[in-house]
Amino acid sequence: MTALPASRRAVRVDRFGPPEVLGLVTEALPVPRPGDVVVAVAAVGVNFADTMFRRGEYRRDQVLPTVPGVEAVGTVVWAGPGSGHVVGTPVAAFLPDGGGYTDHAVVDGRRAYPVPGDVDPVTVAGAFLQGITAWYAVDRYGRTRSGETVLVTGATGGVGGLAVQLATDVGARVIGTASTADKRAEAVGLGCAEALDPADPDLRGALRDLAGRGVDVAVDVVGGPVFAAALDALGHNGRFVVVGSSTQQPATFDARRLIPRGQTVSGFVLRRVFEADTAEPARAIAHVLGRVAAGAVALRTTTFPMADAAHVHTLLEQRRTVGKIVLVP
Repeated sequence: MTALPASRRAVRVDRFGPPEVLGLVTEALPVPRPGDVVVAVAAVGVNFADTMFRRGEYRRDQVLPTVPGVEAVGTVVWAGPGSGHVVGTPVAAFLPDGGGYTDHAVVDGRRAYPVPGDVDPVTVAGAFLQGITAWYAVDRYGRTRSGETVLVTGATGGVGGLAVQLATDVGARVIGTASTADKRAEAVGLGCAEALDPADPDLRGALRDLAGRGVDVAVDVVGGPVFAAALDALGHNGRFVVVGSSTQQPATFDARRLIPRGQTVSGFVLRRVFEADTAEPARAIAHVLGRVAAGAVALRTTTFPMADAAHVHTLLEQRRTVGKIVLVP
């Protein structure tokens, strides 16, 4: 068993607030439990949830100081008894309570998933949580089939862009929404047959014109006012999958409308899916990486040094990012 490092470099939050509260520090490595592993981190996936974590809005029981980051990719350098891992294994790690913005992450062994050693860690980070989320939305919850029409809101975002490609890969026709002309062109490049402006006051009408009898599956990453227009476009026996709410605005609907149309509305969080079946994440990441290797899915990743975490959070909150942002220790 490799000796534990005494300290680590980490991006830490000592007080909740704007991006500037993120500071790169040297701190003692948290003491791992018997079932934990310590991962030498090579790539850290950045998610919008990290900004909520930084603001103290992610969970009600957040304590300070804390290290953000729910996903990290690297190599096991220490494995506790009962962890199920051996030193030297490349893994993608899910840290639902944070702790990923570091060069050495302490991870529950049940949430460290082996990945191919010949795949670059940045590629794995680009396909990991956002890829799994997109695949679950399209396949597990959306049950998308060839020939169906799929609506993806936020079609150029990390999850949205992957959902567009994965839905296209199974033979669906995809309609996307994106906030600027450049992003709508990007959405078409990703595989959308059409891309619409979510701010269009007649978005419902535009969706009806394009969808005809209605969309079979809606994957909503945006929420807020777009939710109602997307739900209105859902056809008979349609499946509406709530993946996120980048607008952070509430969305409501009259559940009675679902009855005559045979529609379903569902949502999910990865933590609960992973808890129900600990083998599920490994299967899902293998599928997404397989589609990347086959050329069916193109990852759009941009890397930054971990010291630039505050700048990255600013870009995220200003909606100036495309695809996946990855921090490199």
